[in-house]
Amino acid sequence: MRRGRGRVPGASRIGALVALAILALTAWYAAASASRALTKPRVLAKVHVGSQPLGLTFGAGSVWAANYGSHDVARIDSRTNKVAARIPLNDGVYGLAFGAGAIWVSAFDSQFLYRIDPATNRVTARIEVGMQQAEVTATATAVWVAVFGRGDVVKVDPATNAVVARIHVGGQPEEVTLAAGAAWVPNENGTVARIDLATNTVVARIRVGADPDYAVLCRGRLWVTSLRGPRLSLIDLAKNRVARQVKVGRGSAGIACGRSAWLANYDTGRLLRIDPATRTVTGQLALGGQPRSVIVAAGSVWVSNQRLGTVTRVRGG
Repeated sequence: MRRGRGRVPGASRIGALVALAILALTAWYAAASASRALTKPRVLAKVHVGSQPLGLTFGAGSVWAANYGSHDVARIDSRTNKVAARIPLNDGVYGLAFGAGAIWVSAFDSQFLYRIDPATNRVTARIEVGMQQAEVTATATAVWVAVFGRGDVVKVDPATNAVVARIHVGGQPEEVTLAAGAAWVPNENGTVARIDLATNTVVARIRVGADPDYAVLCRGRLWVTSLRGPRLSLIDLAKNRVARQVKVGRGSAGIACGRSAWLANYDTGRLLRIDPATRTVTGQLALGGQPRSVIVAAGSVWVSNQRLGTVTRVRGG
């Protein structure tokens, strides 16, 4: 018999365990390194824009804020963090969107949707869509308005400034988010309606948390906030159902997605940073007041604050 050439009993099992241990250690080290790489959210600038700013958008090199209380739109130069222009509208403006080369402004106490030319900072069109408009979304070929007071979503053709579709979703629609060939509409009645863009008809309704005000597409899922509930709802777009919920506390409002997901808590006055992969909170920033809308633009996170009358620029993306 030849000695020293045979397999040692249990050697393969020990080798496998060692390999698993090395893999686990490598994963832990990578996670720890990623955690260290995340810098603490920090305020870079605070811009006083007017009374009760709600909606935000980015376009033509600027951040735009809709001031519900002072009835105007403030244009912020993202290089200087200062208000570069102010456009009076004499209505309680609510939401903002950039599309087709224009800034689109909804108004809660008006029946008109406003179109602003960023080259001149002047209103170039007023389109009648209905009273009590909430948020607005725009692309190069269509503008969508959630008409809270009528339970409708209105589609406008930016080429003609004409209403081309009116879809009744019922309840009190809050916002319109475009994803996967559909318009997704959070509703104060605790649902999200899915509208087929090809037919302009509601094809599904998904039950989510109480009073969902905002939604954003993030890592293939639709993240929906809940102003009166403690959890975010993550919707599977293929199955039209909530795939997961994330506990963040009552009062979630505006949400945006970049490298991280960023969430404004209207009740606590905090901005939360969430890892989209693990769905865990990785940072918080106390802003005070009532943080409302959130966008990621110009290498930063921007947050409107309804009570303080400010837009805060935060390091991150």
